[in-house]
Amino acid sequence: MIIIKFGGTSVGDAEQMRQAIEIVAAARERQPVVVVSALAGVTNQLVDATASAAGGDFDAAQAIIAKIRTRHEEIAFQLVKQKSDYLESFLAQLDRQIAQIHDILRGISLVGEVSPRAKDKIVAIGEKLSSVLFAYTMRLKTLTGVHIDSEEVVVTDERFGDANPKMEETRNAAERVILPEIARHHIPAMGGFIGRSSSGATTTLGRGGSDFSAAILGAAIRAEEIQIWTDVDGMMTSDPRIIPNARIIERISYVEAAELAYFGAKVLHPKTITPAVELKIPIRVLNTHNVESPGTLITEQGDASSRRPRAIAMKKGITVINIASNQMLGAHGFLARIFDVFERLEISVDLVTTSEVSVSLTIDRNDRLDALVAGLTPFANVDVVDNQAIIAIVGRDLLSDMRIGATVFEALDGIPVAMISLGKSGLNLSFVLDESNVDRAIRVLHEAIFEQVVRSPLSVLRDGTQN
Repeated sequence: MIIIKFGGTSVGDAEQMRQAIEIVAAARERQPVVVVSALAGVTNQLVDATASAAGGDFDAAQAIIAKIRTRHEEIAFQLVKQKSDYLESFLAQLDRQIAQIHDILRGISLVGEVSPRAKDKIVAIGEKLSSVLFAYTMRLKTLTGVHIDSEEVVVTDERFGDANPKMEETRNAAERVILPEIARHHIPAMGGFIGRSSSGATTTLGRGGSDFSAAILGAAIRAEEIQIWTDVDGMMTSDPRIIPNARIIERISYVEAAELAYFGAKVLHPKTITPAVELKIPIRVLNTHNVESPGTLITEQGDASSRRPRAIAMKKGITVINIASNQMLGAHGFLARIFDVFERLEISVDLVTTSEVSVSLTIDRNDRLDALVAGLTPFANVDVVDNQAIIAIVGRDLLSDMRIGATVFEALDGIPVAMISLGKSGLNLSFVLDESNVDRAIRVLHEAIFEQVVRSPLSVLRDGTQN
């Protein structure tokens, strides 16, 4: 059994849907389970419709939902090209889902606000529609597609908007719901991003959570492989929008891939790796628009021979918090008090640098910034710096040869850096700098590490030879 997950850009129109179904057909002997994101852009439209309703503009919300319905209907007609029982059945499903959205949005409009629970119910509709469409279309293409509601399988807590799976309950549900369909030689199609709490409430796994869904389901059915089909050829040495000649990484380890995802690589959702690690399930990242590309294979060992930088990731929208004790030198419990505030507010920290009386750290969300500053000011002086970015150079054992550092710092000469972090694991060397300098910094670093023709200390490190 394998999991095949398609992102929104892989099922964004009728032609892309056809291509995705051909990919599933080619893998039918491997007993695939398909996980589908919402059509590209639909989740954003659902969020906009929710905001319009909460703002009292129900007409605007209705107009957005009408566009979503029309888009799904048009794709269905383009795929089918003639009336059929399957098409009529899909359109009936579509009407039921749209009616449900209208009811929820009308209630939001009346009360003038939206709860996290209601928002999850609405934004989950995108994956429900796309997965129903995919299942019906598979049937028309002679595949025995069957739609399975993800809420019947993925059991989560009630952290609406960013739910966590309950794996034991999910495994039990998968054995009860998915495995019998596979035994009947059916190909299940499910929406990603969605789950249901033990109390029956619809939940979502966070933006980009369809990758996470694929890994959760892969672990639940003990799949032999999880395939993530997207619109790029795999994980690359850097963002190809900034570095056009960035190279594909053919093999990479779980820890390296997770680090890259966390620090901004867009190919995978940061949580994706976690469910696969325990069972050592390989994850393969592939390109729907270039099926001949081998993609990137993510395993426990990765490229075991590699002890060098693998890629450069970037994360914008970072805020640096500089915290200095307002008490005497060496005040007891300073760090503990700082991180107690972060824990109470459930704010995650990316990077930290410390001295005895000051701490600098980074966060990637500002929605609780005022509360954070208020919690810190009774015992510290707080300085907030916005519009920062993190650049992370990721690879195993970066501490093993300091020539890496020499090459990196030489490349960054003339570019101001606010923070530097290199953990004992040697997994990533990270820098914080102003967003305005990010693209320039990535270009010079990529050239120095991956492109330099003139032999440098790092090129010696890569191939093990001397001039």
